[in-house]
Amino acid sequence: EAKMRELSVIAGDLQQQYGITFEIVSGGNSANYQWFVSTSDVGLVNHLRIGEAILLGRDTLNRKGIPGLYTDAFTLIAEVIELKTKPSKPYGEIAQDAFGRVPVFDDKGNMERAILALGRQDVDGSAIKPRIKADVLGASSDHLILDVSGLGLEVGAKVQFDVGYSALLRAMTSPYVEKVYLPRSHLTAQGSSLC
Repeated sequence: EAKMRELSVIAGDLQQQYGITFEIVSGGNSANYQWFVSTSDVGLVNHLRIGEAILLGRDTLNRKGIPGLYTDAFTLIAEVIELKTKPSKPYGEIAQDAFGRVPVFDDKGNMERAILALGRQDVDGSAIKPRIKADVLGASSDHLILDVSGLGLEVGAKVQFDVGYSALLRAMTSPYVEKVYLPRSHLTAQGSSLC
C-alpha cells in the first residue's frame, strides 16, 4: 500500500509541477487486485492492467477465484494423433532435446502414450492441466505427449485442458490454434467451452 501511495504522490507532484492532468495513472496489474478491493483510498490511481485476473478469474498472488468471475472461461482442446503402448523409460543413451534439456524418465513399466497435435509453439505445456486423469510427459515444438494409461482413448479423441496465463497467452497468439468463441448460453447447454 505504501508504494501505491508513493505513486499517487509522484503523479500529483508531476501534475502540479508541469500544470498538467494525467488522464490515466496506471498502478499496476492483476497482482494489485487485493490492494484495490481492500483499500479505502486509491489515491490518483485510476487504472490497473488486470488481464490475467479478469480472463482467468483468479487472484494472481494466491490463485483463489475472484467473486463474480469465471475460472473456466477457456478450454484448450487437442486431438490425439497417435496412441501406442511404450516403455516409460526409453532404452539407450538419453541425449538432450531440441531445447537443450536432458529429459529424466521414471521407469514405471509400459504405459499408453498419446501424442497430441499441440506443441510448445502453441502452448506452455507446464501451464496446462488435462481434464482427464492423464499426465503431461513433455512436448516438442508441435506435439504434446501424455500418459493416458487405462483411459481407453482412441486416435481422434479430443482432450480438454484447463489453462494458466502463460498457456492462454501462447495459445491465443498462435496462428496454429483455432479460436472458437461461444456465448455463455451455449456453454451452459453444451457443458463445455472452446478456446
